[in-house]
Amino acid sequence: MKKTMLFELGSIYVSPDAQAIFESGELDPQELLRRHVTADWDEASDPEVVRASEKAIQSEGVIVSSWQISGYTVWIRTDSSRKTTIIDLPLES
Repeated sequence: MKKTMLFELGSIYVSPDAQAIFESGELDPQELLRRHVTADWDEASDPEVVRASEKAIQSEGVIVSSWQISGYTVWIRTDSSRKTTIIDLPLES
């Protein structure tokens, strides 16, 4: 079953670290964006972040998705204006 797009992504920007992983073929950016825009949250996502993102879809707030995939943590954030979406990997500590 095809899921419906819940919000617009606007312009999509990719951090250099995320771009390197996408170019290596380890992760599919299209699949991640599909999951983000359909609210297909990872089971391991922080429940508070999920609740805030679900609310943001309705109230035009910032929408955040994160996944643990292939040993990477990937974050996607769409701003409240729906003009910009950023794909990033958090800095290692």
